[in-house]
Amino acid sequence: MMPDISRAGKDTTIGVSEFVKRQTRDSVFTDYVGSWTDLANRTVEEFEAGNYTEGYREGVYLVQMPKHEVPLFKTFDAYPMFEGMKLDAQWAKTPGREHEPAKLQVTILEPKIPCNYVDIVIYAKEVLEEDGDDCTGADYDIVSINGRLAKDPPPIDPMTLVRNYLHLKGGTKMKGTSPEKMLEMLCESILYKNGLKHVDVPQRIKHVQENE
Repeated sequence: MMPDISRAGKDTTIGVSEFVKRQTRDSVFTDYVGSWTDLANRTVEEFEAGNYTEGYREGVYLVQMPKHEVPLFKTFDAYPMFEGMKLDAQWAKTPGREHEPAKLQVTILEPKIPCNYVDIVIYAKEVLEEDGDDCTGADYDIVSINGRLAKDPPPIDPMTLVRNYLHLKGGTKMKGTSPEKMLEMLCESILYKNGLKHVDVPQRIKHVQENE
């Protein structure tokens, strides 16, 4: 099967990785109601229009989808909890990371809701090749659809940070990230995951270091 690759007028090409294709309507991940080709085309257009921010390292970018298109993306992110909502719990492996041990997976059985904000995460070909990851051969590959309800994106997941920093299987090297910066990112991520979103992590780390 030929890879899904979109080319723009400036000769930038963006492909669709096999990894992101786990983000389907029936998955726990954010999904897109259109085709993968449509998504690649739209990502190229927004990327070349300058609607992106830099990711955690060189060669990683977050491409923002325009406000009028984000309802085409559905998510469970920050799903509003309510009494009687349907959940399912299983001891299972995470799709796309079958090489890692199984863990408790809690799944929301209610319908997904439209996103308010969407970032399409793309990795440069050189970054993927550097880690020996599969790539389509395009200049960039879409590796994730990050949909959410809140304006500010959440920190990178703690396990993703560790996987990347230690360069475990499925992780991407965090070139240029110092141990101090990694500590800050990991603290912010763990605090956020546990509902502590308003801690000034850099200031707290500085305070601890000054009082050692």
